Amino acid sequence: MTKIASFDVFDTLLTRAFGSPPSGAILLGKKVKDLSLSQYTPEAFARARIDAQMRAFRNAGGIDSQVNLHQIYAELGNALGLTQTQRDELMNLELELEAKLIRPVPLAKELVQAARDRHQRVVFLSDMYIGTEFIQKQLTHHGLYLDGDRCYVSCDYGKSKSSGELFQEMLHSEGVTPNLVSHCGDNLWSDVRSAKRIGLKVTPFFNAKLNRYEEILDSYSWATEGLSSAMAGASRLARLTIPTLSSKEEAQRDVTAGVIAPLLVGFILWVLRRAQKLGLKRLYFVSRDGQILLEIARRLIKKLNFDCELCYLYGSRYAWLLASITNVDEEHLSEIFRSSGNVDSSLSVNTVLSRLCINPEAIKSELISIGLTEKDWLRALSVEERQQLEQLLIKDKNIHNFILQQADQKRQLMAKYLKQEGMLDATEFGFVDVGAGGSSHYFLSSVLSASQGKLPISLYPYLGAEVLANQFIRPETYFFDMEANLGFCEDYRFLLAIMEMVCVADHGSVIGYKEVGERVEAILKNADNELVINWGYPIFRETICCFTENLLLDSGLVNPWADVRAATIEALKLFGSNPSFTEAKVWGNFPIEVGLEHESFVPCLARSYTWKDLIQPFLPGNKAIWRQIYWWHEGALALTPPLLQTALKISINFEQLLSTVFH
Repeated sequence: MTKIASFDVFDTLLTRAFGSPPSGAILLGKKVKDLSLSQYTPEAFARARIDAQMRAFRNAGGIDSQVNLHQIYAELGNALGLTQTQRDELMNLELELEAKLIRPVPLAKELVQAARDRHQRVVFLSDMYIGTEFIQKQLTHHGLYLDGDRCYVSCDYGKSKSSGELFQEMLHSEGVTPNLVSHCGDNLWSDVRSAKRIGLKVTPFFNAKLNRYEEILDSYSWATEGLSSAMAGASRLARLTIPTLSSKEEAQRDVTAGVIAPLLVGFILWVLRRAQKLGLKRLYFVSRDGQILLEIARRLIKKLNFDCELCYLYGSRYAWLLASITNVDEEHLSEIFRSSGNVDSSLSVNTVLSRLCINPEAIKSELISIGLTEKDWLRALSVEERQQLEQLLIKDKNIHNFILQQADQKRQLMAKYLKQEGMLDATEFGFVDVGAGGSSHYFLSSVLSASQGKLPISLYPYLGAEVLANQFIRPETYFFDMEANLGFCEDYRFLLAIMEMVCVADHGSVIGYKEVGERVEAILKNADNELVINWGYPIFRETICCFTENLLLDSGLVNPWADVRAATIEALKLFGSNPSFTEAKVWGNFPIEVGLEHESFVPCLARSYTWKDLIQPFLPGNKAIWRQIYWWHEGALALTPPLLQTALKISINFEQLLSTVFH
C-alpha cells in the first residue's frame, strides 16, 4: 500500500480551453493586440513569446533550471525592446489569461478523492515555468488542493520530472522511499518512464492528451487565428465530459467531438456571419438536416452578440416537390424524373406517378397507348420510355390539368404553413439546408414566388455539379460549389458523405401537411427516427452540444470568423481514409436514409470484405461492391483481415486494368 499519491497537474488534473501550450501564445498575442499593448501583430508577438521561452531555458542550461516567467519576459523584453513596466503588464496579463482558460479535467476530483479515501497523502508535481503559488491557487480554485497537500513545481526547485530530479526532491522532502509513492500523469516520458525509473508505482492518465483529430485542428492554430485550437480544446473537453459505457459509444463520441462537431460548427459560424453581413433577422433550419444545426446555432449565437431569430421549419424535398410545380413542362418535371438517392436506382411508372399523386389505374388507357401495360408499372423504365411518359404528362390535357390542380392544392397548404411560420412577413430571412442539388431551395423559391413572398437567401454547405437550372437566386456555399469551381471541390467525396450522414433528426421525415383547426401541421412518416436513435443519436447530440458549449469564442482571444475549412477537412480525411477498426465498425453501420421519403432505403456503408467480393466484378451482370455510390471502401478495408486485404488490392488493380483495356 502506497502512502503518497502524486499527481501531475496539466493535462492530468487541469487542462485548457485550447489545444497545445504554443497555441496559447497565439491567444495571448491576440489579447495583447486587442488591448493595444504591443505594436506587433498577434502572430509576431506569439512567435516572439515562444522563442523567448526556448531561449531562456537554453541559456539557463535546460529544463533542470529555475527559469520562470520573469526570466522568459526578460528575454521577451530584450527582443521587443519592452520597458520593465511593459514586461510586468504583459506578464500579469499572461497569468490572468492562464487562469481564465484553465478547465478542470472532469475525472480529476474523483482521482484525487479516491487517493484521499485510501488515506494517502496527496502531492502535486509539475514541470512548469509558473511557480507554486499560482498553480496551488488554481488547484484550490477547482477544489483539488486541500490544506496539508503539497505542490512541487520545477521552476521553484531547478529540478524537473523529466530528468527525475523533481521526483527525488519530493521523496527526500516527504521522507519516503519510491515504492511508497504512486504517480499519475499524462506525459509518456516525464510522468511514466522517468517515474518508473526512479521506482515509483505509475498509473498513466492519457485521457486529456490531444487525440489525432485534435492534433490536426491544433496544428492550424496560426492559420485560423486560434479558432481551430479552440476547437481542439472543445473536442478534448467534450471527450472528457461525456461518459461512455462501451468501445462503440467511445467511437461515437470521439469521432463526433474531433471530426463532426468541428465541421458542423465551422459551417454554422459561417452561416451566422453571412446572416450578420446580409442583415438577416431570421434563419430557418429545415428538417431534418437542420435539427442538429439549429441546436448548434442556438448555442453559438449566445456567444457572438448577434441578434437573430432561429426557427425550425418542417419540410422535405418530397413534401415540397409537387407544390413547386407551376407549369407542366420539361423543366418543372425534371425533378419528378430524377432517380432518388442513388444514380443506380430504378425509376418506374409507379414511382413517377406517386410523386405526382396520380393513381396509375386512373390513366391506365393512356399508359397503354405509349406501350406501358400494367405489368410494366413496377419495372425500371428505359430512357426512351421515360421520355414517352414525360411527353404524355405534358401533352395530355386531362393529365396536365390534373397535375396542376394537385400542385395548386399542395402549394396553397404549404403557403399557409409558411405564412404561419412567419416566412411571408416583412422580416429579412435566410434558409439553411444540406443537399448537393439544392432542390429544397428551388422548391421553396418556387412556392414563395407563386405566393408573392420574398425569395430566400439560402446558405448551404456545398453544391454539386448538377444543380437544377432555374431562375431563382443561387444558394451561397461554405465548403465548395462544384459548378462554380470554387472551394474545396477535390474533397467532395468525404464531405458529401459525412454531411448527408450526420445531419439527421430524432423524428421521422415530413411527407406532407394537414390542417388542424386554424393551424397547419407537418405529417411525419414516423414520429421517431428509431434507426438513428438506436444507433446512438443521444450520445452524438450530447457530444455536439457539449463541444459547442465549451468552444472558446471570445473575440479578444480568437477570431470567431476565421476560415477553419482546411483544418476541419483534414481531420475528416484522416477519419475517412484511415479509420480504426472500431471506428469503421461503428460508423460503417450508421443508418443513413437515402432517397425521397416513400422510396428511401438504408444502404450498408461498410463491412468486412469477403472472398466472394473479390470475384464478383468478373461475373456477368455484376458490379464491384467498392464501386457502389454509398460504399465506404476505406472503412471496409479496416474491417478486413490482412490476407484478404492484399488479395483485394490485387483484384481491384486487375479490375481497373480490364476496365481500361475494354473501355
